[in-house]
Amino acid sequence: MSRNSFPYSYWTKILGILIIIAGIISFFLQHHKKGIYDFNELAVGLSWGFVFIFFSKERTDDEMVRSLKFKALAIAVIVAFSITHLYNYVFLNWRFERGKDVILSISAYQFLALTLMIATAYFYYLKYQMTLNEGE
Repeated sequence: MSRNSFPYSYWTKILGILIIIAGIISFFLQHHKKGIYDFNELAVGLSWGFVFIFFSKERTDDEMVRSLKFKALAIAVIVAFSITHLYNYVFLNWRFERGKDVILSISAYQFLALTLMIATAYFYYLKYQMTLNEGE
């Protein structure tokens, strides 16, 4: 009995792409309507879309693909956490005065979107490298 670690079937990648497109369209419609850029709204669409894309099965779903996805996710969490930390404390809070200001931070959706974008890109890069190595 083969147990798959990825809960979504292959076709949910299309659903993820549609959610990302809807999130981007909503982001620009809100800008047009209200005149502001709501990056949390964009991050929600990106997060949900990349959840469906990254956690869906591949056409050839074997131990190697699962290993590559785990490696990509592990690296992406570390990289996204580092980027988030630097952005929060170097750019958002560089003028912070204790007792006067409130500490600013990016949202969890923005962190999740960044993490899943990095993981997805790195997974497909690793998968591409594997196909190059097999061709040699």
